[in-house]
Amino acid sequence: MTKVLVVDDAVEAAEGLSTLFSAMGHDTRVAYDGAVAVDLARSFQPQIVFLDLDMPVLNGYQAAQAIREEGADPRPYLIALTRSQGVAVEVATRAVGFDSYMRKPADSYALIALVTDVASRLQRS
Repeated sequence: MTKVLVVDDAVEAAEGLSTLFSAMGHDTRVAYDGAVAVDLARSFQPQIVFLDLDMPVLNGYQAAQAIREEGADPRPYLIALTRSQGVAVEVATRAVGFDSYMRKPADSYALIALVTDVASRLQRS
């Protein structure tokens, strides 16, 4: 079972993803702002984190950077999940430590495939 943290200020979107990943057999938690996400990442120690970029308190970039600075070992796989698009957004997400970038609304099959792939790689390491 993989620990997945879903962070989005859109409550229904966050809960929907959490339900999807729970149905896949993963242990999930949800946060609705970046500051809570950082605290939850510290205590829950997720292996995969989905972060919306446009959130209150700390945005996704700030939350990702704070999670990376925690120095968790192994480090969580960070996925930017956002309506923002373009090469500049992708470059900025990589610069602060995101491993992947997905555009909203994300296809359920693509989300399932990504989580399955990352979880599989984590189990092999």
